[in-house]
Amino acid sequence: MAVVPETAPVERHDYPKTKKRTLNRRGVLWLGQTCNLRCYFCYFLNRIADTEHPEHAFMTLEKAKAICHTLRYTYGNTAIDIQGGEPTILPDILELILYCNEIGLYPTLITNGLVLAKKEKLQEFKDAGIRDFLVSLHGIGDVHDEVVCRKGAYVKIIQAIENMVELGVPFRFNCTMSSPVISLLPEIAQKAIDYGANAVNFIAFNPFEDQETGIRTHDNVAKYSDIKPMLSEAMDKLEDAGIECNVRYMPLCVVDEKYRKNFYNFQQLPYDHHEWDYNSWNWTGLQPQRMNPEKLVPAFLIGPFAREIQYRYPGVTRRYYEHPILGKVGLTVQHVLAKIAHGVMGKHRFYREEGAIRANHDAGYEHVGPCAQCSTKSICDGFHCDYTDLFGEDEAAPISGSTPRDALHYISDQEKIVEPEDESWAL
Repeated sequence: MAVVPETAPVERHDYPKTKKRTLNRRGVLWLGQTCNLRCYFCYFLNRIADTEHPEHAFMTLEKAKAICHTLRYTYGNTAIDIQGGEPTILPDILELILYCNEIGLYPTLITNGLVLAKKEKLQEFKDAGIRDFLVSLHGIGDVHDEVVCRKGAYVKIIQAIENMVELGVPFRFNCTMSSPVISLLPEIAQKAIDYGANAVNFIAFNPFEDQETGIRTHDNVAKYSDIKPMLSEAMDKLEDAGIECNVRYMPLCVVDEKYRKNFYNFQQLPYDHHEWDYNSWNWTGLQPQRMNPEKLVPAFLIGPFAREIQYRYPGVTRRYYEHPILGKVGLTVQHVLAKIAHGVMGKHRFYREEGAIRANHDAGYEHVGPCAQCSTKSICDGFHCDYTDLFGEDEAAPISGSTPRDALHYISDQEKIVEPEDESWAL
């Protein structure tokens, strides 16, 4: 395996950068929870392990194309994160990438890199028109192998990254900050610098989806006070190297002020160009869109009656297909009302409200006792309830000073890269 010299970092793609914050246009597609790893922090760990789970099997290419078509032409998305499970092992993945390019939906794969350790496989993805890869680098050496539960996985992911460098395929890093990884965050940042990653996302280990079932413990969940020094050092490295760094799902008070521009809670997520559009995510996140045999839930728009459709989608879907004329009329009315509401009250308002609902209702975040005195509580999700069950509220440190009401208050100071396909709306 080749070694990238520490003294000669790989030159990154020269993308323009901006501090302008716009709602993103990226959709997401879950192909099915079939994977060649068993990462213990995975949101879908139980579904990957259970071959009988309705979301385990990969969906058909036809269904995946239908979802992509809706993302492009109903929701106006121009990019897509394709994930599994592990999308590189989907038999028809190259054809799906070709289709996405045909309709102007530029594809990213979220990958563990095992398949891409073979250069000829990566070349196939490049030839098909992959936009970039979001590479799941969750440690260094044996620690990466430990958290993804596969000996030798680190060697393969590094080989995959080196292949991307050699073939000129852009990539970014995802890193889940579980406890064994914390001391290695600066080293992971250095890997991003050495190999020329375009961005790094540090993601809190959260109890979403299957992680709600009690897998999180004192052994694998790190305290924010332990994360802070290592994360700060890693962020400083990336900042000095000019690499975009984003931190997901952590309270604003757990770092010094200069780092808050990189912190994305649920109200900030829609303004990260590489995150997912709440409008289409509300739709693709419903279970029938993540299962092979089920009919698609009819597409709805963020705004009036959207949550009612989400909560009652089985009945809505059944009536839509049983009475297609009335169903289409009803959905058309919802679309019109949503667009009117966006025009009158502003689309940003609905996205911010959606972010707050996701944090407090869907994901289980809450403002603990000390948060009542914090000036940023209206734009910060607070602490996840199971985090305070593990560690208490002592780490909550109210921020004093002026009271920001705008979710963009801090993140407007961050420079973000803009790919050529996004320049017309992101710059």
